[in-house]
Amino acid sequence: MRICLLALFAAGCFQPHLPQERPDNACEAGAWSPRETVITVKVGRAERRALVWFPPSEGPHDVVVNLHEFRSSPRTQVKYSGWAQHLYELDAILVAPDAKYAMWNAGKCCGRSVDKLIDDVAYLNAVVKRLDEVACTSGNVLATGIGNGAMMAQMWACESDVPDAVVSVGGSLQWPECRNARPIPLLHYHGSDDTFIPLDGSATGLVAQENAPFNLDHALGLWVNRNAARASESVQAGALSCRQWTGKAPITSCIIEGGRDTWPGAADGAVASESPLANATTGAWAWVKHAWSKAPEASP
Repeated sequence: MRICLLALFAAGCFQPHLPQERPDNACEAGAWSPRETVITVKVGRAERRALVWFPPSEGPHDVVVNLHEFRSSPRTQVKYSGWAQHLYELDAILVAPDAKYAMWNAGKCCGRSVDKLIDDVAYLNAVVKRLDEVACTSGNVLATGIGNGAMMAQMWACESDVPDAVVSVGGSLQWPECRNARPIPLLHYHGSDDTFIPLDGSATGLVAQENAPFNLDHALGLWVNRNAARASESVQAGALSCRQWTGKAPITSCIIEGGRDTWPGAADGAVASESPLANATTGAWAWVKHAWSKAPEASP
């Protein structure tokens, strides 16, 4: 019995699961359990799960898909990034997917997920589709993550129409092209002293292990082309130095002087800057919401 109970707990048996059908009161305040809820989807022949948390307010709600880093976990990421603490304040549905082997197949990175051709784009699409079918969603989806999760956020947005914005920390696109041409906002953070995924793509850290040669400039070039963007200004705010592009959708790339592979605003990732963007959760979410609220510009 003890072994059975442990196995069931590992499978999420004691957590509420997303209902099979949309409840009549799906958009009402308090309609959803405040507890961690499990989403189950089928991808090919495999069954995969994700965790979700609902705000208590009336819907519809935007969806934030928060992707964990290499060899981390969904719960660790939502706590580390601050999304768990700020969920009610930021008023969004928070989704924490779970990578196979604790690593995402983000193109050229990482590990067994790449070797075994895990289709993480299909998995993330299926999670959002399942949520849209049952919950009260707005149709706006933010893909965000750190390290390998940041790579996956950009990869997902380049291979799918589901994400409507990306906030990536540390890991940029590890693929030679961005096949999706639909302009969407991108906010990227990178520490100047990140040895896990160096700015220049040099052969150290994860890059050396996984042979992922693409540096930040490679990714930004693809995004600038995708968004038909033009550079507007550079902004220095303490340790935060940001380049900004305008176009059909905005792009902001912030370098954190002295920063490593940490989440800006986390306990180990404090940024000496008064800019709201020094926090990759509350400040980044405000940036995304502002970008979504603005009408698209005419082509440059």
